[in-house]
Formats: sequence, structure tokens, C-alpha cells
Amino acid sequence: MPIRDGATISNRHSCLTGGAQVTQITETIGRRAVLALASNYPSVADAMLELVDNAFDKRRGRHLLIDIEVNKLKDYLTITDYGGEGMNADGLQEWIRWGEGQEHLSTDIGQYHVGGKLAAVYLAEDLEVISRKSEEDEIWRFHDPHWGSRTEVLESTPVSRLALSAFSWPYEPLDKSMGFTRIVLRGLKEHRYEMGFLEQRLASTYKALIKGEVCRIRIDGKEVEPWDIPWSSSVETRTIVSTRVMPGVSVRGIIGAIDRDRLPQARGVRLPAGIRTEFNGRMITDGEEFGHTLSGKGNLQRTYGEILISGEVLKPNQLKNGWPRDSGGWQAVESFIHNEMQPIVAILNRISESQQVSRDERKRANNAGRRVAHALKRLQMLNDQRNTHPFGMHGTTPGLGGRRPPKPRDGQGSSVQKEPKEPRERGPVQNRTDPPEDAVGRLVRNVSKMPRVDYDQLGDQTPRTQWREEDDGSLTVVINKDYPLYQSLGTNEDYLFESLVNHLVQEEATSIEEAAKMFDQLVWLDREAQVSP
Repeated sequence: MPIRDGATISNRHSCLTGGAQVTQITETIGRRAVLALASNYPSVADAMLELVDNAFDKRRGRHLLIDIEVNKLKDYLTITDYGGEGMNADGLQEWIRWGEGQEHLSTDIGQYHVGGKLAAVYLAEDLEVISRKSEEDEIWRFHDPHWGSRTEVLESTPVSRLALSAFSWPYEPLDKSMGFTRIVLRGLKEHRYEMGFLEQRLASTYKALIKGEVCRIRIDGKEVEPWDIPWSSSVETRTIVSTRVMPGVSVRGIIGAIDRDRLPQARGVRLPAGIRTEFNGRMITDGEEFGHTLSGKGNLQRTYGEILISGEVLKPNQLKNGWPRDSGGWQAVESFIHNEMQPIVAILNRISESQQVSRDERKRANNAGRRVAHALKRLQMLNDQRNTHPFGMHGTTPGLGGRRPPKPRDGQGSSVQKEPKEPRERGPVQNRTDPPEDAVGRLVRNVSKMPRVDYDQLGDQTPRTQWREEDDGSLTVVINKDYPLYQSLGTNEDYLFESLVNHLVQEEATSIEEAAKMFDQLVWLDREAQVSP
């Protein structure tokens, strides 16, 4: 069956000129406009999500298995969905047409009949679609070797029946009641393919659908696991019941506070403060503040929520990364969610006020940080001397070995040559700790500047210190004011110094023994500095 390209859309209008002549005006959308629109995708992950969305729109209530394979070496990628409705020749013809096809249901993710086709243009030169409709026997194939660059309208191309043995298929036996669609893209364009990043985007974008057991998604054979949100146990989470905010727009979801210290750490894991919005189970935006100012606001960074927006009136944009913000539907959602967020924001504000760091606490933390930085510099100096002195320079610090060379009493040196004494046998120097090989150099090299120090109430089950990443990418060491020892020793600067040292060496050391040696070295150097005149 021939397929006629839907890239040209005609709307003919009659115009009267001179009262008698009729001229037909034809509206067209050319293939060059298609290529321009495809350039709007910000990343490979965004384009591939569009192709995954297509599978959900053909699900029709069935459970899906979606397999993604990317092979840059062999220059191809595939996205296969198994278990949905699938397509026959007529379905393929509808899929190829731009902006046309069966009317989308309000429960579909896609709404515009363009996303998957545009994504294929962005990703690759060669497009192949192999599909079978559920409850039918025939397998159909559409192929265009120049889909990603063609500027001329595709007039027609044959859609062929394809025997299952004609290509490698991983699922056997195939249940006739289940349809499938396999999209194969070859001649991949010069984009950046990060599989770890793509995996995290899939886990985040389809979290609700995976957790709801609507589908399974695999990438290169690895199961994509949905994120588990670490809700805070100290702040009560509010549930929003299904609410109609205006005719044709409904909202339901949850708003509360999260424990950011328990968030997973991986490339692509991003959970900004604010509300995540979803449309039919698919994430559209995250970090929505709905009129509140959350960015960089201490405890307000714990504000988080997930809301599902549904109905006939409000739908996401074509790229599925935003909403029509000037519409009445979005304004109704914005006003409603702003009010629902207010109690959580008020609670977190009160917590922030009770956690204000005093001037004395700040002063002690700064002093402790300077002591750590000074100890690190002395450790580096002694390490350099030990490595460069021809006979092995030693310091007095336990753990570094030996004695410091004698210092003349007058401080200027002496020209008197003394007779050398007979050498006497000495036993081995007894060190409290042995210096770990290259530990000093590695520690000072990686922590060349003492990070900023701050306080927070992290809970009595959390370690005494933790890292916190700031908006500019820098790291801050956070002192846990809820840690049991802080309650009794927090006013002692030595406690803060040892806490910071412990934090740094635990980060650097490869074993408990090595951490203990590093800790001892820095504490002894600090002690020596404190007692030196």
C-alpha cells in the first residue's frame, strides 16, 4: 500500500478579485520547515523520550515492555515497544502524516501528531518502522533512508509485508493478541549520547507509570528503576485530593518536604525545589515555584511536590517541556497550588528561623576551618621535605618519624667546628602511627583549600558532618547540630576542628587504618601549632 507524505497540508480559500475572478490560495508546510522544527530538541534524551511517548499512545490500557538499544559503534539505535496496539499498513500511513491521524484521546501523552517523527529527524538519517497490529498476523515495514535530511516531499513509498524471520527479534513466542512497533534509526547524527544520563531521564520522566506497573523500560538490557522520593519524616506531608480547579482542568497530587541528604547521586539526577507537574503520568516540568521564592532559601529547598494535571482544556506544549502559561487553565492551577503550598512553606520557614546560626557559632566554625587549613599546609611542607632531603628530613610530629635537626641557640648558626662524636647505636624510632604511602600529598592535593563550613539540623541518626553542594557547584561541610556529641561539645572549638578533620580524611582514605593515620597526623600538627610560641 502506498504511503503519501503528510508534510504538505492544504487549506484552499476562495478570493474574489475585481468582483468576478476566483483565485485559490493553498497553505503548505514544506519539508524544510520540518527540518528546522526538529532542531528545537535540546538533547538526545529529549528526542528519545518523544519516541517512547509514541508507545504509550498506542498502549490502549495494555501493559507495555519498552526496550531501548543504542549502538554507536554500529551506528544505530532501536526503540521497541511490545504489548500495545501496534500498527498495520493503515496505521503506518497515519503515523507518517504530519499533524494528522486518529484523534488523540485526552488520556494520551502526545496530542499533536508530530513529536515522534520530528525526533527521528533530529536523531538520524535513516528511519525504519516495523510493526504489527494486535489481533492481526501481518507484519509491516516502512523504510526511508533519507528521513533525516530530505527536503523534498515524500510522494509515495511502498509499505511491505515482512516475515518475522527477516530481522532479529528477541521476543518468542509472539502473542498474536499483542501488537508491537520497532523503530530503527541508522546513520546517527553527531549528537552526544550519554547512556547514564538517558537512564536517569527515563527513570524520572516515567516514574509514575513505572511505579504504577503500567510499563517496564529497559535500556541496553538494563531495567530502568523509578526514583524513590525520600520524604522527610519531620515535616508532615499534605495530600491534595482530586480537585477541579476550573471546568476542564483537574489537579491531584502530593506536596511536602523531602530529605535531600538521601537523594540518589548520579549523572542526570536532578530534583530542584518546587513542584513536579505531570500529564497522564509523564513528567512535563519540575521546580515549579507557583509564586513562592524557593531558590537558595535554606530549608525551603526541601519543598517538593508532584501534581497530575488532567482535563480537556489545559495541555502541555508540543515539546512536552512546558505549559501555556498565559492560559486561563494554567492561571487557575497556579493560584490553587500556591495556596496549597503555603502551609508547607510556612513550616519550613519556621524551622529555618529556629536554626539561625549565632555569631559565636560562625566564629568557632571559621576558626576551626583555619586550623584545619593550617595543619594541611604543614603536613604538605613536611611531606615535601621528607621527599626531597638527600638524607631524609624528619619532623617531630608523631607519625612522621624522627627528630627535627638541631637549631642553633643564637638563631644565627655557629662557625665553631666540633669534633664528631663516636656514633652510638640507637634502637628504631617508635612512632605512634606510620605515615600511609603518599597519603599526605593526595589529601592536600585534593583539599587544597578548606571548604566553607556551615551548620544544619540533620537528625540524630545522621553523621556529625555532611557535604552540601551549593548552587555555584562548590561544596560546603555541614556540621550536624542534632548529632549527640554536638549537644555536649558543640561549643568547643576543638570538637569542630576534629569533626572537620574526620570528615576530610574519611573522604580521602581507602581504609579505616589509613583514615586513622591521617587523622592522627593532622591532630598532632594542630596541637604542635597551638603550643608553639
